[in-house]
Amino acid sequence: MGHPKAIALLALLLLSGCAPLRWALIESLREPGETNRTFPEIVWEEYDCERQHRPFFVIEENELAPRRTQPGRSFAHRLVYAMCPLEPTGVVPGQLHTRIRFKGRFLVQETDARFELKPGRWVVDTYVDLPQDAEPGVYAYEIDFESDSIAFDEHLTFLVEAR
Repeated sequence: MGHPKAIALLALLLLSGCAPLRWALIESLREPGETNRTFPEIVWEEYDCERQHRPFFVIEENELAPRRTQPGRSFAHRLVYAMCPLEPTGVVPGQLHTRIRFKGRFLVQETDARFELKPGRWVVDTYVDLPQDAEPGVYAYEIDFESDSIAFDEHLTFLVEAR
């Protein structure tokens, strides 16, 4: 028998054209939170961190799923990053801001004042529930991070469709 995650990945690829089934599969495979994907020494070699200005940081993946949704439903945000710190086990503490914007105004704003970027490759999964009364239209999901040594600002759009 095959590995359950390999079977799920194959199903995901086969269903990539069917958004509702693809979303159901993604939702069943992802847990909210942070997961280490690759140890620091491997990332160090991949990015030749000895020669990089450190702390070295790169966003490898930033995605929303599904990109089309309806009021009262949820969507997932996945951020995958790699980081090489100054010291082998060093972290970069800072503030992580998350916002949802619609028609130019913020509907949701959250701040994690004690977020840490960790060495290695990390996957950060978050789920967002939309209110039942969310208006149809184009929304922006925005995240930014601020610290003394690393900063980033990322925006993705998604569509809330009428029922």
